[in-house]
Amino acid sequence: SGSGHKFGESICGTGWVVFRQREGLASHVATTVTYLGGSSDSLTLNFSRPASGPYVQFYKLLRLGQEGYMNKVENQMGVTSYLRHFLSNLKHPSGKPRFQILDGGDTCCLPVVAARLNPELNLHYDDIDLQHCLSESHWYVSGYSLGFENPMNDKFEKLCNDVNETTTMFRIVVKSNLTRNLAENLAGNIEKILSVLDDLDAGYESIHSRLAGLAVKDEEDISIQDLREFSDSIGELPSRGLNKSLKSQFIQQSFRKKKQKRSSILAQNIC
Repeated sequence: SGSGHKFGESICGTGWVVFRQREGLASHVATTVTYLGGSSDSLTLNFSRPASGPYVQFYKLLRLGQEGYMNKVENQMGVTSYLRHFLSNLKHPSGKPRFQILDGGDTCCLPVVAARLNPELNLHYDDIDLQHCLSESHWYVSGYSLGFENPMNDKFEKLCNDVNETTTMFRIVVKSNLTRNLAENLAGNIEKILSVLDDLDAGYESIHSRLAGLAVKDEEDISIQDLREFSDSIGELPSRGLNKSLKSQFIQQSFRKKKQKRSSILAQNIC
């Protein structure tokens, strides 16, 4: 599968799914219909979508052809390789690499660079902070949290076995309009921003680190003081001890507020 609007020169909302063999195509997607005296396969997804995406995509396929798309992709891969090697060769003042490359490299990957700040550096900022700082220079580099909210237990858990739930990463999607000159400008901005982030004092609070405090408190961790502060906000004080009804209200309201706050932060990182 691939993104038609990122790599196919079509409009947003266009995507491709290519099946190598018929066995990989689910029977409920491919149906055989009788049409004009013969039988024909109909591949239909069970929801409505605008037709503009396929129209534009088909025009571009005819307009550019195989040679045009090969030239386009080669240029994208060249720019991607430049950015990947720039990140790979960037060093921290300690001499260690600034970044850890997470993608498949120059030959086994889409024109996308996936990386994260080197965890060995124990920096006081992370990839989400880098994303926000780059946006000040009008560059949007998508940062992601490698944690997710488990709907089975409403806990924020790690997405991968070899990292914790607060781990972050970022990616740079190299479309055809990201030229080498623009890539060099992005590289220069990354280098400047890292220098600024390094110089921030110990009082700097990472934007993303706030996620660590968004988990709902376990029931046994709720103190009398927590309940009193909550009851003050609703004009009610517990008569004595841990009032079960009030405690339940506290947990539910705390969860709703923290879930909304977490969503507002994570929404900035989903693209």
